[in-house]
Amino acid sequence: MKTIKSYSCLISGNSSKVKFLEDLLKQIEDLSLFVFNQGKSAWTFYNFNQLYAVCRKNFPTINSKILQNFIKLYQLQPGKKSPKFPINPLIYIDYQSFNIEFDNSKKFSNYWLRFSRRNFPLFGKCILSKITDPSKVKLVQIFKRNNKLYCKLTYVEEIPDITIQNPSNIIGCDVNYKRMVLSDNSFKIIKILSHRKIEHKKNNQKKRNLTNYSKDYLHKLTTQISRDLSTQGVEVLVLENLKNLRKSASRKNGTSKGKMINYIINSFPYSMFQNFLKYKCLNLGIKVEFINPAYTSKTCSRCGSLNTSRPKQETFICNDCNFQLNADLNGSRNIEKFYRNLNGLPVDLARIRT
Repeated sequence: MKTIKSYSCLISGNSSKVKFLEDLLKQIEDLSLFVFNQGKSAWTFYNFNQLYAVCRKNFPTINSKILQNFIKLYQLQPGKKSPKFPINPLIYIDYQSFNIEFDNSKKFSNYWLRFSRRNFPLFGKCILSKITDPSKVKLVQIFKRNNKLYCKLTYVEEIPDITIQNPSNIIGCDVNYKRMVLSDNSFKIIKILSHRKIEHKKNNQKKRNLTNYSKDYLHKLTTQISRDLSTQGVEVLVLENLKNLRKSASRKNGTSKGKMINYIINSFPYSMFQNFLKYKCLNLGIKVEFINPAYTSKTCSRCGSLNTSRPKQETFICNDCNFQLNADLNGSRNIEKFYRNLNGLPVDLARIRT
């Protein structure tokens, strides 16, 4: 599995180096406004060479590779919305055009970024210490915020898959926008994130970006979950493949659950949550598997009947065996049970009948 992490730190240097970065960012700001004013017809894939030629002529002092990388941010792609405003200026450098050096003997800074024939010191010892192998930094973005220069490093690491023969300690996990439930009867209430999104929607807080809040919240949550699973000696964590989840809350597909519920489901970062949890579990030696979510919420985890009902959102009742349970816990037990059945592993009947 390939994991992508990003770390932001301060970048500085002497007065001439700082002036170089600030002047370059000012040129890119002018470039961004210029490209934006060209219109969407110039952002298409087929017109890219023509757009580059025009930008190269109007901004000859900007490094060719940096210019190409920036105007590609405007390039229209399937599933990506076109920008409504000029993109904020940033120096976008790929792995071919920079080098990061680590030198523990230097007192001013241990980490240095070299590009455009200049060495720039990086500051943020606690953050930079997480970069164990500088060669795995594949992308650098330099930008200005609050009159300070920052450097965002994109760190790409390959985590090998884990092979476990005949695992015994398997846990199923059911996730929705209110809670995350494990088949060992553990509940994690996460509705604070959906509540924050609802407030953001109701109060029309368009200028307030929740991306960083969501990432921070999910990082802390998944770290706690993965550590708990490791302490319990869990070998396999089973999740649902939620690739088509958003189709279950769509007016276009006739599956609308109401405007606000549709918004919560469609804006909740399920993929981010699962990716964070997967790579953290792999780092701790826990294999992560995915199953088809079909019928996990409608099947009785005790007798396997589909003759079930949910009088309330959180209540699950089997009409055949009269088994009653929290609907999310029932779903998590089914996730574990289905995975065991698919792989010919024994099912812990004593636990699922309680």
